[in-house]
Amino acid sequence: MFVSGLECPKCGKKLSDGGIAQLCECGSPLLVRYDLEKAARSISKEMITSRKPDLWRYREFLPVRDSKNIVSLGEGMTPMLRLVNAGADSGIPHLYMKDEGIIPTGTFKARGAAVGVSRAKELGVKALAMPTNGNAGGAWAAYCAAAGIRAVIAMPKD
Repeated sequence: MFVSGLECPKCGKKLSDGGIAQLCECGSPLLVRYDLEKAARSISKEMITSRKPDLWRYREFLPVRDSKNIVSLGEGMTPMLRLVNAGADSGIPHLYMKDEGIIPTGTFKARGAAVGVSRAKELGVKALAMPTNGNAGGAWAAYCAAAGIRAVIAMPKD
């Protein structure tokens, strides 16, 4: 894993990635920072493409240290479909759409949930809560269930 730490994009505060952290003291979400030079020396395109075609083929770039903590529902690579007629109508000759409907939970949010829940499992999280307007909540609930982590998902009334 090539994670070098966490950083606040608002105030610039830097933190280690060794524990549970969601927001900076200033209230901003934290971003994961990577040692890309080390990654470039250690990983080749051939290494990546020789692996099973799923999200976890990029595991060194994801914040999960031990593969035993990976929670997967089979989120794999989804196809790019060429939209010939729509492309012609809009003047975009090579227009493509990514079919995310075949991914577990029916949404691209499954990828983020797979990584987030896997990291939560690795950190020993027993329960998590999140607000949502829809797809993210469904994805996180599914991955939490697979990991044995209690999920509290809240949706606004409106």
